[in-house]
Amino acid sequence: MKSRHRIQHLVKAFWRDAWVLIRQFLPSLLAFTILVVTGSLWLLFFYGEKRLDLGESVYGTLMLVFLNPTLDFPASTVARIPFFMVPILGVGIFSEAIIRFGILLFAKSYRQEEWQKVLASTYRGHTVVAGIGRVGFRACQELLSLGNEVVAISLSDDEETAYLIQLLRDQGVPVLIGDARRVEVQKDARIDQARCLLVCTGNDLTNLEIALTAREINSRLRIVVRLFSDALAERAAKFLGIDVAVSTSALAAPSMVASAVRQRTAHAFYVGEHLFHIAELLVDEGSPLVGQTVGDLEERHHISVVLLRRAEGEMVHHPRPEVPLKTNDTVVLIGSPERVAALEQ
Repeated sequence: MKSRHRIQHLVKAFWRDAWVLIRQFLPSLLAFTILVVTGSLWLLFFYGEKRLDLGESVYGTLMLVFLNPTLDFPASTVARIPFFMVPILGVGIFSEAIIRFGILLFAKSYRQEEWQKVLASTYRGHTVVAGIGRVGFRACQELLSLGNEVVAISLSDDEETAYLIQLLRDQGVPVLIGDARRVEVQKDARIDQARCLLVCTGNDLTNLEIALTAREINSRLRIVVRLFSDALAERAAKFLGIDVAVSTSALAAPSMVASAVRQRTAHAFYVGEHLFHIAELLVDEGSPLVGQTVGDLEERHHISVVLLRRAEGEMVHHPRPEVPLKTNDTVVLIGSPERVAALEQ
């Protein structure tokens, strides 16, 4: 499915890019066409060495352009005119415009940034990620793994960022180089057609400015912003029309503390003001959990079992309450820190 969507975007982008180049080179293309048509008609009516049909006259004119004549040099002075004029004019037009047009059309590396804009213009209902550092890159990878289409915006201001940008482009993700605070850059990323915007730069004020600019362009856009300040994140979500303002410190700190004080706790997160821990418990041989059901575990300890991994490797997501626990099973559960700690003990 991902490969098919990528091919569709590439095909659309190729034709849009071709049309852009055609309009750019239209004067040269028209001049070349007029030269070939005029030379063909001239040979058709005035070439006296033999009678030519239209195909032979067009072919003969094209061969004159490439300095490889297939027709005998005529005796008539009038008929000789194309033999002198077509090569002179044709080489000039062809070498200056036609060859350059072909190179730009097929060798996208010569105009990488323009190609990225054309490729981005084919996206609809996608997610725009602003800021390709480590957080932005990871966000793109997660979105791609979930089947979401992504267009990214970033400033290539250091070697590591440039490397991450190239990795994304190799995966088929259009990455625009520019300041995401600017309206024209966001429009190039088709923010007006996007479903969601993730703002991931390392500067709080820059992130807010990007988000507010996007809101002006697309009032229906869902906006998620990375902020370092907890207070600013709360106010941004409440007053600035930002759907979710995520404080990276608020996300990281609970998980770090939980991992430090609880051996089996893998992650921690807040839902509003309530803190929850995610823990993995191994059902050892002789454990009192052996023989209990998932429902028994949830009811007695007031936790939720989200995953059961059997000893043979089978994964059961959200197991039913009547499913029994066996020796060497691994249970992944969510609960308050107190409930998880009591269960561990």
